[in-house]
Amino acid sequence: MEHYVRTLPLFSQGKVRDTFSIPGHDSLLLMVATDRLSTHNIVHRSLIPGKGMILNALSIFWVKEILRYYPTHLMTYGKKIYDYLPVGVSYPEDLHQRAVIVKKLEIIPIEFIWRCRMIGSLYDNFYSKGKENPYGLFLPLNMRKMDCFNVPIFTPTEKSETDDAVLSSEVRMNFSRAVHLTRKVYEAGRMYALKKGVDIIDYKGEVGKNGKGKHYIADEILTPDCCRFVLGSDIKIGDDPKWMDKELFRIHARKVWGTGKKEPIDFPSNVIDKGLERYKNLFEVITGGSLEAFQKMALS
Repeated sequence: MEHYVRTLPLFSQGKVRDTFSIPGHDSLLLMVATDRLSTHNIVHRSLIPGKGMILNALSIFWVKEILRYYPTHLMTYGKKIYDYLPVGVSYPEDLHQRAVIVKKLEIIPIEFIWRCRMIGSLYDNFYSKGKENPYGLFLPLNMRKMDCFNVPIFTPTEKSETDDAVLSSEVRMNFSRAVHLTRKVYEAGRMYALKKGVDIIDYKGEVGKNGKGKHYIADEILTPDCCRFVLGSDIKIGDDPKWMDKELFRIHARKVWGTGKKEPIDFPSNVIDKGLERYKNLFEVITGGSLEAFQKMALS
């Protein structure tokens, strides 16, 4: 995959984000949200124009407006990023709308996943089939799709290409501070979203540590690429709702693959347009304004 910024040394390349070292700032990184689309750990051939800007802006909104008292990796954003970058170098024109400067952390190799409703892989792969779940959790009997748990449940996975499930008790024991931090972030985000008429059905968080062992929320934060969002008015117990997130692309990919091999695909323009519209709508509902207005106010 082509790097978004060719004039800086690449530190790492994820499925959607490119991260670069910053000469002269060894403790910081430049993290860029691209328009790449990934589902099921596969980067697809199609791009979603403007998706990276939405992801970047929404993460910034959460940190600055809702999670300001929680430790996150964010250092600066908007045009202030250029204060840290080498001068006399050419950068993409929209870089400040896609990128943030973040703390360089040691990332814990666990995906910290919280769920408030019975849906997704937990339901499809285990509960609905009467199989024992791989997280070691006791779940109530006779739950229907989209039934709400009394309290959020913790279903961690390895941070790897296969996202293998891990015993919840094991992760709680080995990474108790990270578990506590991600739960608090999920609860704070969900509480705010509910006031906007949106439920955050699940949340996948990452945590990193600095050299002194302090924990920070890292990577993307409460975006439609790492969470499932749905309008509360669209929730009907027993049915799949109209998702406001990446689930639309996951569903289409599964239909194309069927029982065959999972490999990168091209998405038709109507699916791309519908998905992008949902991302924009989610941003507007959560933030109370348009992406363009947020960029003008916060990122200029």
